[in-house]
Amino acid sequence: MKYPSFVDDQSYMEMDSSVPEAEQLKAMLSNLTRVHLLTANKFDSFDSLIREYLISGIEVFGLETGIVSQVTAEGIYIVRDVVSPLDVLEKGLEFQLEDTYCREVIKSQQVLGFPEVGILDYMNCHPVYQNLKLEAYLSAPIFVGSDLYGTLNFTSVHPRKRGFSRHEHNLILLLAHSIGSFILLRNKEEKLVTLNQKMKRFVGYVAHDLRNPLGTIIGYARMGSRKGVSEERLRSAIGKILHPAEQALEFVSTILESAAISTGKLSLSIAPLPVQDLLEQVVESVSHFAEECGVSFVINCDDYQVEGDAKRLSQSITNLLINAVKYSPRNSQVLLEAQHSGEQLVVSLENSIDAQQEGAAQKSGEYYGSVGFGLDIVSEVLLAHHSELILSEKDGIYRAEFSLPLVK
Repeated sequence: MKYPSFVDDQSYMEMDSSVPEAEQLKAMLSNLTRVHLLTANKFDSFDSLIREYLISGIEVFGLETGIVSQVTAEGIYIVRDVVSPLDVLEKGLEFQLEDTYCREVIKSQQVLGFPEVGILDYMNCHPVYQNLKLEAYLSAPIFVGSDLYGTLNFTSVHPRKRGFSRHEHNLILLLAHSIGSFILLRNKEEKLVTLNQKMKRFVGYVAHDLRNPLGTIIGYARMGSRKGVSEERLRSAIGKILHPAEQALEFVSTILESAAISTGKLSLSIAPLPVQDLLEQVVESVSHFAEECGVSFVINCDDYQVEGDAKRLSQSITNLLINAVKYSPRNSQVLLEAQHSGEQLVVSLENSIDAQQEGAAQKSGEYYGSVGFGLDIVSEVLLAHHSELILSEKDGIYRAEFSLPLVK
């Protein structure tokens, strides 16, 4: 599609003979300086940044309405912020992308300027024009890295008789690039914070889950190495070393598995799985531990098949079951369900928590986080299945759930 061209700066200035060229150049320099200072500024939040960009853009471009939008993969146009005299526009509104002028910017992935929408046959029948009569439109795509985030756009009910200049093209492009860079930096900072928190948890897990079995091993090893120790006592010490050694090996294997998952090296063998068989096998694998804790299971499962990796899903559900058993009071039940919802199967686990441990479980994250690396691995495995672990608590009942696609 052929869009209106931007006017070169010299021709643009010559269109208005009422203002001396020197004054126009001075105004252009002033706008450039303002945009440069704006992009060099430091903002505490994304909201404060885009608000200032919109106010400045409205003044620089001489238009009435400014919007920063985010466009989702599903084609939803979300107004992240807006400055406008139009009452129908407000922050948080959502539209179909096809119902906005920005569809052309997203489609072309370039800066566009429509000086007078009403004379464009492919635009004057647009719902926005029909309802709001927005004539002038200037917009640039916002990229975060290589990903298209949304648009920065300005509009007016008054047409721009001289069109939009190349200078204005460059200014809005600079503003859009700056917004994208801010989002990219913010995302990186959030990832660093997450990694730092994960590292702190890692140190805690190692200090607790690895130090204890190693301490036991060292203690029995020292006892067995003493002079004059009897053969019977030596055999006893060796036998007692075996269990903590296996615990330590399992923990190290878990660390390695978590590292492989977090670096994207997790490989899945996706195949149709009968869910009822999967849940019954997992329950059987932890039944001895549950009996020792005085906890029983109730399985409520529709007879369906899902797409997934049997080994990884079994490990994940086992992690959740062990945690539920560990924190449930004696003589209680853990409910394990799998119910279909549309094209998905929702797998859920519910249990109450021992009243004596209620104080340590006021936040579901703290309660479920007590399994250490287990929860991290469960979350990563589900993410690889395009799913998500959802944790919640209501009236003392803790619930973990995730969904998987049904076999069609």
